[in-house]
Amino acid sequence: MGSSRASSTWASVLRSGLRLSLAQRGTSGGWRVSDLRGRTRLTVDAAGGRHQVLLPIEWTQDQADVIRETVLAIHAAHLEGKPLDRAISAALASEEQASPEAGPIDWPALVERFKARKLSSGAIKPQTWDSAYKRRMSELLAVLSGKTPPTNPRELLEAVTARWADQPGSRGRQMQVQQTAALLRWGVDHEVLAPEWAPPLDLDPFVGRKREAKTITTPLEVKHILELVEAITDPRWRYAFQLMAAYGLRPEELQHLEVRDKRLWCNYCKNTSRGQTKPRPLRLLPCDDWAEAWKLVERFKTQPLPPMRPGYGAEDLGLHMRRRQRWQDLRREYEAAGEKLVLYSARHGYAHRAHLICELPPKVAAAAMGHSVETHLAAYSKWCGDDVVDDAFERAAARLAR
Repeated sequence: MGSSRASSTWASVLRSGLRLSLAQRGTSGGWRVSDLRGRTRLTVDAAGGRHQVLLPIEWTQDQADVIRETVLAIHAAHLEGKPLDRAISAALASEEQASPEAGPIDWPALVERFKARKLSSGAIKPQTWDSAYKRRMSELLAVLSGKTPPTNPRELLEAVTARWADQPGSRGRQMQVQQTAALLRWGVDHEVLAPEWAPPLDLDPFVGRKREAKTITTPLEVKHILELVEAITDPRWRYAFQLMAAYGLRPEELQHLEVRDKRLWCNYCKNTSRGQTKPRPLRLLPCDDWAEAWKLVERFKTQPLPPMRPGYGAEDLGLHMRRRQRWQDLRREYEAAGEKLVLYSARHGYAHRAHLICELPPKVAAAAMGHSVETHLAAYSKWCGDDVVDDAFERAAARLAR
C-alpha cells in the first residue's frame, strides 16, 4: 500500500510538471507519459491520430527528471517540423552524444540574462527583483563561487538551503528553493544550461516541512454569534450559520439534517480512528434561549439551505463568511488577543457553554456533539484554564452549602 502511494505521488508530480513545461511552450495537451511493464510509454495525440512509443527509460522515481527532459527534447524537435518518430530518434541520440566535458558555466551572466528576461517580459517589476530576487540570486552565486561548487541541481538546492537547516518549511527557505529552481528551469528551457541542470520536479524535500504547535482555535462568544447573524443578509446562509451555532454542528453536517418526530436529527457519519460516529438527535443547550427564539426546527421544512457541494461544506460556508466584513473584523479582534477564529469556533462555543454554563459532564456533551469522550476531552480540555477551574469549584461549593 505504502509503495503504491509513493509511486502514484512521484508520477503525479512528473505529469503535472510536464504539463506545465509543455503549456509554457504553447502545447496545452495531447502529450502524456505512463507506465508500461516498468518502462516509460509516451502517448501523443496529434492531427494524424494517436501515437504511442515505448521509450528506453525505466518508469521509476529516480528516472523522473530523465523522463521529463527526454519528452521535452522530443517535443522541441517535433515543433521544429520533424515527424514524431524522427523527433524521438533525434532526442535520444542527442542524449547519448551529450558531452560531459562542456565548458564552465558563467553563472553571473546567466543570472543577468534571467533578470533581463523577467523584466522585459513584464513577469516582475524592477522593485520586485530588488526586494525578492536579488538577495536570493546573490546567495546562489556565493555558493557557486565556493571552493567546492555544486555539480548538479540537487547539490545546488541543498547548498543554498544550508543556512536554513534548522528552519524547515520557513518562508525564506521556500523562496530560495523556488527562485533557484526557476533560474535552472529557465536556463534549461532556453538551452543556456544542459538538460542535466533541470531542477527536480518535487521541490518539497528541499523546502522541508514546518513543525509548529497546532494553533488552538477559540470558542465563539454568544454576542459575536448574534452579531454575525445580523451581518449575514442572505436568509439561506443565515439559517445555515444559525443551525451550526445553535447545535454545535460541523459545517459538513448541515447537508445531513432531517426532522424526525418533531426533532432535528443529524445523519452524518464520520469515520475516525476511534470508529464511526452515529446519527444523533440535536439538542439546544438549556442556557441558549437566544437559539430557542430562532425556531430552527419549525423553519426547517420551509427555509431552504444554501447550495453547498457534498464534502465541501466547510469550504463553501467559509468562503461566504470571509466575504462578511463583521467576520473579518472579529478575526482580527480574536487574533489581537492571541486567539484564532474559524468556522469550528461556533462548534467550540457550544462545547464551552455546555461545560462552563450548563455544567454538563463530558460524556453527555460528547454524545450531543457526535464524537467520542476521548476526542471531546482531547479537543476541549485546552480551554480549561485556572479561571475555569476556580469558577467550577466556587459553584460546587455554593451547591453543597445549599
